[in-house]
Amino acid sequence: MKIDQDIILASYTTFKIGGPARFFCVVKDQFDALQAFEFAREKHLKTFVLGGGSNILVSDEGFDGLVIRVVNKGIEVLSESDDNVLLKVASGEVWDEVVKFAVTNNWWGIENLSHIPGSTGAIAVQNVGAYGQEAGNVLEAVTVFNKDTHQILSLSSDSCGFGYRKSIFNSSEKGKYIIFDITFNLAKNSHANLEYRDLKTRFGGKNPSLADVRQAVIEIRNKKFPFPTEAIKGNAGSFFKNPVLTADEYLDLQTKITVEFGQFSSDELGKKKFSDNGQIKIPAAFLIEICGLKNLQSGGAAINKNQPLVIINADGKATAKDVLDLAEKVRQSVREKTGVELKFEPELIGF
Repeated sequence: MKIDQDIILASYTTFKIGGPARFFCVVKDQFDALQAFEFAREKHLKTFVLGGGSNILVSDEGFDGLVIRVVNKGIEVLSESDDNVLLKVASGEVWDEVVKFAVTNNWWGIENLSHIPGSTGAIAVQNVGAYGQEAGNVLEAVTVFNKDTHQILSLSSDSCGFGYRKSIFNSSEKGKYIIFDITFNLAKNSHANLEYRDLKTRFGGKNPSLADVRQAVIEIRNKKFPFPTEAIKGNAGSFFKNPVLTADEYLDLQTKITVEFGQFSSDELGKKKFSDNGQIKIPAAFLIEICGLKNLQSGGAAINKNQPLVIINADGKATAKDVLDLAEKVRQSVREKTGVELKFEPELIGF
């Protein structure tokens, strides 16, 4: 396995931002993974596992360690019944191609996760969710390589500690595993999940097909999220998580918004909030918008006007410092005006 030096990481991320990796290698299987971690151990290097680069911001200084890029491929039907199919997907597969494959075969469960950039492995790391669906709800198992024991393990969904944009892979067990494949339990007989307001409005009581739902999600996302295929629109998807509040915290927020912005904004907040496992989730985009931050810029980084959750590399020349400076300005303003502390969604690498 070849290990390169001083590889610029910007081109490997959807943000198109980031300095060099001190060392860089490509991993296709467990044998490559073993060599990579042995190299890192011998040289006392930190490691970072890179997939599609879609939910990260790499520092301008880069990463002073070994970046391991996982590029394995493969989609396999493990078992099939009249009602369900178990689909095993390599972590290096492009996620949207996996969704397209499932929809083409009339398998339900991930269609609302269409048009999300990045690789399949990141879906488990972030427990990716969108438009009323969450990956953890259909994820059956994750096959991983343990960098400490060099074992291949199969972790059940319950073992992955899924929560809102959370798993053991980005929290308690961060850096311990390389994800090699994910098994999804998809339904053959189901119906469209139209809980999300934009989808409900789009179909208005109709019963859309899988293909209809996928097309609708793609069109909705294209209006809000610049798909990061060009440097000028580089981004990492949502940069801010939606705050999750208790009932008391929500009442405090309502009061603060009424005082700061008036009753109309408070009423709008009531329309936009939604329940999530007994707690109240507030769209961070709404808070950013009412704070008047949609036109905010810092250097080459800017708030995406159609969806202010997203920070874009507006001119293709933004630095990581530009992005973080802008993100901190947003966070400070929202905190001062609403009392809510926004949290970043992308992983910060090399800071």
